[in-house]
Amino acid sequence: MKKYFIIYLIFPVFLFAITAEEILERVDYNMTPSSIKYHGEMIIHKKNKKFVKNMEIQAVGKDLAFIEFTSPPRDKGTKYLRNGENLWIFLPKADRTVKISGHMLRQNMMGSDISYEDQTDRSHLTDLYTSKILEESDNSYILELIAREGQDTAYYKRVIEVDRENYILIRSEMYALSGKLLKVFYVDDAMWIGDRYYITKFRMEDKIRENSYTEIILNNIIIDPDIPKSVFTLKNLERRN
Repeated sequence: MKKYFIIYLIFPVFLFAITAEEILERVDYNMTPSSIKYHGEMIIHKKNKKFVKNMEIQAVGKDLAFIEFTSPPRDKGTKYLRNGENLWIFLPKADRTVKISGHMLRQNMMGSDISYEDQTDRSHLTDLYTSKILEESDNSYILELIAREGQDTAYYKRVIEVDRENYILIRSEMYALSGKLLKVFYVDDAMWIGDRYYITKFRMEDKIRENSYTEIILNNIIIDPDIPKSVFTLKNLERRN
C-alpha cells in the first residue's frame, strides 16, 4: 500500500506541470488579438526633458499595421504603413513617402527608445523563439527565449518575467547575439478586455543610450474590430486629411 500511495502523490505534479512553450502561448494570446485599434500617447524622456506625441494605431494579424501621429503640430499627419517586412513612412511637410525594410526597421521611431519593428511587429513569440523556464516563484515565471534557427529577429535572446496568474509580461530584457543587453521593456499596467489581459501602459529603456526611456499609454482600445483592407494601402497612407 505504501508504494501505491507515493505514486498517487507524485502523479498530479506531472499532470498539472506547465511547459515554457505553453506559458509563451498564453502570453501570445494576450498580446496579439486578430486585430486592434487604439489611441496611443508616446512620452519620450531624455535626461531632464519630456516630449509627448499622440497617435492612432490600427493593426490586423502579424503583418499589417497603420499608425498616424496627430500631435504635436510638427508631427501631425506623419503616417506609417507596415506590410510584412516593409514599412512606408509618409512625411507630410516634404509631401513624400519613404520606404524602409530589413535592418532599417530597427531604427528608433520619432526619436523614441522604441524601434519601428518594436512598435509595428506583432509576430508570436512562439514562432520566433525556443523557450525554457529559468525560474518560477509563487507570483511569476522567468523564461529564457532564444531565436529559432533561420529567424532574423531584432533580439537574439530575451529573458522575460510572466505573471503566473494572468500570463501577462511583467518585464523583458532583450539581448544581442554578443550577449549585450540592448533594451529593457517594463509593463506598468494591463486590463481585462474581452477574453484576455491586454497591456495598457509600458516603458522601453534603450540601454545603449544614457538617461533615456519611452512610455506608451494606450486608451480607447478595441479588440478584434473589423478594419477595412483599404486602411493598409499606399493610397490611404498618402491621403491628405
